[in-house]
Amino acid sequence: MECVLTPGKSFSEAELGRLYKASRSPVREACRRLEAEGLVRITPFRGYAIAPLSVSEFHDLQEMQLIFEPAAAALAAERANEQELAEMRELAKYEYRVGDKQSYREFVRTNLQLHCLIAESTRNRRLFDVVGNIHIRLMRFFYLGLSFEPYGPTLVAEHIRLVDAICSRDKDAARHNATEHITKAIERSATVLMGAIRFGEAVFEPAPDSEHAPLRLGAAVRRV
Repeated sequence: MECVLTPGKSFSEAELGRLYKASRSPVREACRRLEAEGLVRITPFRGYAIAPLSVSEFHDLQEMQLIFEPAAAALAAERANEQELAEMRELAKYEYRVGDKQSYREFVRTNLQLHCLIAESTRNRRLFDVVGNIHIRLMRFFYLGLSFEPYGPTLVAEHIRLVDAICSRDKDAARHNATEHITKAIERSATVLMGAIRFGEAVFEPAPDSEHAPLRLGAAVRRV
């Protein structure tokens, strides 16, 4: 999910085994699990490929956030235990340092942990699986060039408001704050995405087999 392997790149079990020093059986099982999560594509008799990124997928994932995460926040306000609440408070406070790439990558991981912890605290395993998959797939976009560096203080403030509502056991406020956070994230990402295209930080290419296929985020993307 950190895009060490470029989206769209083909690979074999042997190549992946050499890269991670693993035998073919665990590599094959890992690839099957990654296929189920939408991160790897398996083509019979041809091998594997890292799932490409597309603008339509990014938009779909954000819509799913808007459907599932406000409900998760409301349930978390009712069901989270004190240890989970304390951990949420700590995660919500993390702010990356602008210009520090390692700090930004740590923020992306912390963001994943916070949103997944909120979902986990609902005690609804299916909801946790859905939210976790959404954020793991979104992380690929953030690692490959969609940087939210200018929004650090804003993101932290939104996270803190969300967690404060959950800790206050106010399910309506938690639902509202989660909806507001995701809606603003969608607005910010639209600006960041268009900026990336304009300044060449992301390269989008049409799929070769269809004139109307979703746009692909190509291998020339700048890493962050």
